[in-house]
Amino acid sequence: MRLNDLTLGLVVLAGAAAIFLSALQFSPIPGQSYGAETMPKAIALLAFGLGTFMVGKSFATGQRRPGVALAGWTRSSASLFGLFAALGLVLAYILFSGTIGFVPMAFVVTAGLMLVLGVRPLTAIPVSLIAVVIIQQAFGRLLLVPLPRSAMLGFLW
Repeated sequence: MRLNDLTLGLVVLAGAAAIFLSALQFSPIPGQSYGAETMPKAIALLAFGLGTFMVGKSFATGQRRPGVALAGWTRSSASLFGLFAALGLVLAYILFSGTIGFVPMAFVVTAGLMLVLGVRPLTAIPVSLIAVVIIQQAFGRLLLVPLPRSAMLGFLW
């Protein structure tokens, strides 16, 4: 799908508004003048500036109507399968990571996406396993981000 500058600018502005509104719900950190909402608000501000620039540029070039055109890849059944497989795997992670845990679900998603993209299984499986362990250690141990735990693999992490 190809979007013209006006359409994409409007989408970016809508995203900026959504990010800003969701950041208002974050609670401040006690004793500090900034909190969890600081980065999302900064990203929303940058996105607002980008969206405003894109809309202004489209009006300056005479583009006054939003436009959407489907790209050539949308006619390929393999590409559409890849798209829906990716969406399905991400949805599966969202739905089941709380009960199954981060490590098994992230491995399934990562390996599944690699296999859908045509990576050989002998490459996809070890790379996925290494990537998931590194991500789990980086977020769980270094950044102290609570990731969904697995009862099956709880003794490891």
